[in-house]
Amino acid sequence: MEERSPDIIEIKDAAVNVRELMEEIESRLARRPVTKEELEKLSRWKFSPESPEGYREFDAAETAHLFEKGIAPPKFTNPKFRFIRGPLRWIFISMVEFYAFLDKKLAENRTRAFYSVLNELILLRGDHEKLKRKFERFYNEFVELNYSLRREIKPEFLWSSEFLYEEETLEESEKLLVSMITPADSVLVLNPEWGKFLKHLLKAQIEFRCVSWNTNQYEFIKEQIYNSAENLSFDELLPQPPLPSKIVMPSNLCLLPNWVLEKLFRNLAQKSAPGTELLFRYSNFSNRFASPFQPVLLTQIGESSLREFLRKLGFKNVAETKVGDGFAVVSFRK
Repeated sequence: MEERSPDIIEIKDAAVNVRELMEEIESRLARRPVTKEELEKLSRWKFSPESPEGYREFDAAETAHLFEKGIAPPKFTNPKFRFIRGPLRWIFISMVEFYAFLDKKLAENRTRAFYSVLNELILLRGDHEKLKRKFERFYNEFVELNYSLRREIKPEFLWSSEFLYEEETLEESEKLLVSMITPADSVLVLNPEWGKFLKHLLKAQIEFRCVSWNTNQYEFIKEQIYNSAENLSFDELLPQPPLPSKIVMPSNLCLLPNWVLEKLFRNLAQKSAPGTELLFRYSNFSNRFASPFQPVLLTQIGESSLREFLRKLGFKNVAETKVGDGFAVVSFRK
């Protein structure tokens, strides 16, 4: 898995002259001896200007600030302006400030028009994100339906070819799972479906192992997202011990047959080490289908029955959190 160096520095302010900054760094380095480690650290620095040369996420507040910023008098740091000094400098600065004030007053109508356009862009961006999320849900439904009908297709999810995307693409219960994992954890992800959850773990720089029980999903994940995924059958379910200290299953438990779930939890009770934290989520109703005719899921889970079942297997600290997207997140320890 690709790791990002903590020494990378990105400068995204267009007002910063990167060339002058690099010349200043080089001149200072020439004044004192430099070690090999310092040179290697400097070589990893990355100066990223504002678009179009470099990518930046649109920031409405910063854009409005730049528009209102207006003209600022020069600081006369350039040697070319060395002759402007004394009263002449004060007169020049006063003229620039007066012009900036006059320009701001004359441009009030232009400013109002700019904010109207900016507000419309923000609204359009929000609508665009909502449409993307709806499309992903419908497309996921289409893919699952075709696989259930044994039709071979090659899925192309929007998020699979992009590393950066809005966090709203995750459901509320999936966000809760991500918030319960830190980069310091040793993580095993079971049945990640088509791997969208894995993309968020990669974005958060969380190392993990991944096990898929669906051959088609495994091939998609290995090709598009994470090349170290493992493909196991329902006969194996789990890799050989020792298992990581945190085990997560982001897919809906109710999509699996009841006998698979019973076997999975019994295997977890046998193979996981004491202190292992387990995180799962389930919903007895499908939230992917827009139709009022909901499909019958393979398994129905009873809340009280699940807690009693886990306690009998030796798990403790069983806690269940109901989330606004219709899912329940269950956490417990070995």
